[in-house]
Amino acid sequence: MDISQLLKLFGKNAKIAAAKKLLTEVKTLSVRGLHGSSVPLFSATLFERASQPYLFVLNNLENAGYFYHDLTQLLSEKEVLFFPSAYKRAAKYGQIDSANEILRTEVLSRLEKSNHPFIIVSYPDALSEKVVSQKTLKQNTITIALNEESGSEAISKLLDSYQFEYVDYVYEPGQYATRGSILDVFSYSSEYPYRIDFFGDEVETIRSFDIDSQLSQKSFDQIRIVPHFDNGEVKDATLFDALHDDTIIGFEDMQWIESRIESVLLDGLSINLNEVDVTTPNLLTLEDYRLAIKPFRHIRFDAKSKDNSEAAIHFDTLPQPLFHKNFDLISESFLNFIEEEYTIYILSERG
Repeated sequence: MDISQLLKLFGKNAKIAAAKKLLTEVKTLSVRGLHGSSVPLFSATLFERASQPYLFVLNNLENAGYFYHDLTQLLSEKEVLFFPSAYKRAAKYGQIDSANEILRTEVLSRLEKSNHPFIIVSYPDALSEKVVSQKTLKQNTITIALNEESGSEAISKLLDSYQFEYVDYVYEPGQYATRGSILDVFSYSSEYPYRIDFFGDEVETIRSFDIDSQLSQKSFDQIRIVPHFDNGEVKDATLFDALHDDTIIGFEDMQWIESRIESVLLDGLSINLNEVDVTTPNLLTLEDYRLAIKPFRHIRFDAKSKDNSEAAIHFDTLPQPLFHKNFDLISESFLNFIEEEYTIYILSERG
């Protein structure tokens, strides 16, 4: 049995169908009794059954990371995107993390161009930071397609106008290089840089490539190059503004998330603006956040959601017991489950 079969098996649970139906009838659904990886298992199953976009908001970066990893094991990486904070430590320090900016821009770019539903995983610190609007993103995105009569020189001038840096070899976002008929460019919306090969002025091939090995990764018919939006004034929108209307938002703990949104704003306002190389972040207020999530349907995974939910579904799962490498205790636990006529599935990574 592989993990996809486990996903299908879990999908046969009548409560999955009930959750799908309730989410078409109510605005807020409380889902209780799920522990550990059963939460992403439920979420992945619901995504496959409902086939619509989801945003899952975890309490913090660590929880979001584990949740994202579980989802990518259950689904494909193309169906799950991570939306982190743009900063290395916290917004109040103003130190931008280029790798995180790529992930953020990739999410915004996918939302702007894709009609296929996917899942976004995030946390309060990341959602507190404002982003460029979909309109601004679209107006400042360069699209290059196969067989297009563009010309390396014309694209270079366009990249210059968007403040891409000309270098001998690209190694980080915001750079481009030319060698003969080849133009390399590193977009802020892609994990890997692109290599565009021209035949005269015509785009002959487009491939992504690895920076270290210079080997090609994947071929493309069309690519979208996104510049860096380092001006805080253009970041006047939120991730919620870019979400499709039918997006469902899942919350790990609403009370904690709201508290963290408020804390991030207060920390951001306390920045010492006289410090060098510190950028003042554009942050949401708690009221902004509450207004932003209001139009969407919600799933609440926290136990405190009873008063605010229109419907509830309860699962009977248990937290992972602590065996502390006591194999006799593990064996005893398995035997007890077998005696109670449970079916046991043991999953592990392939060796």
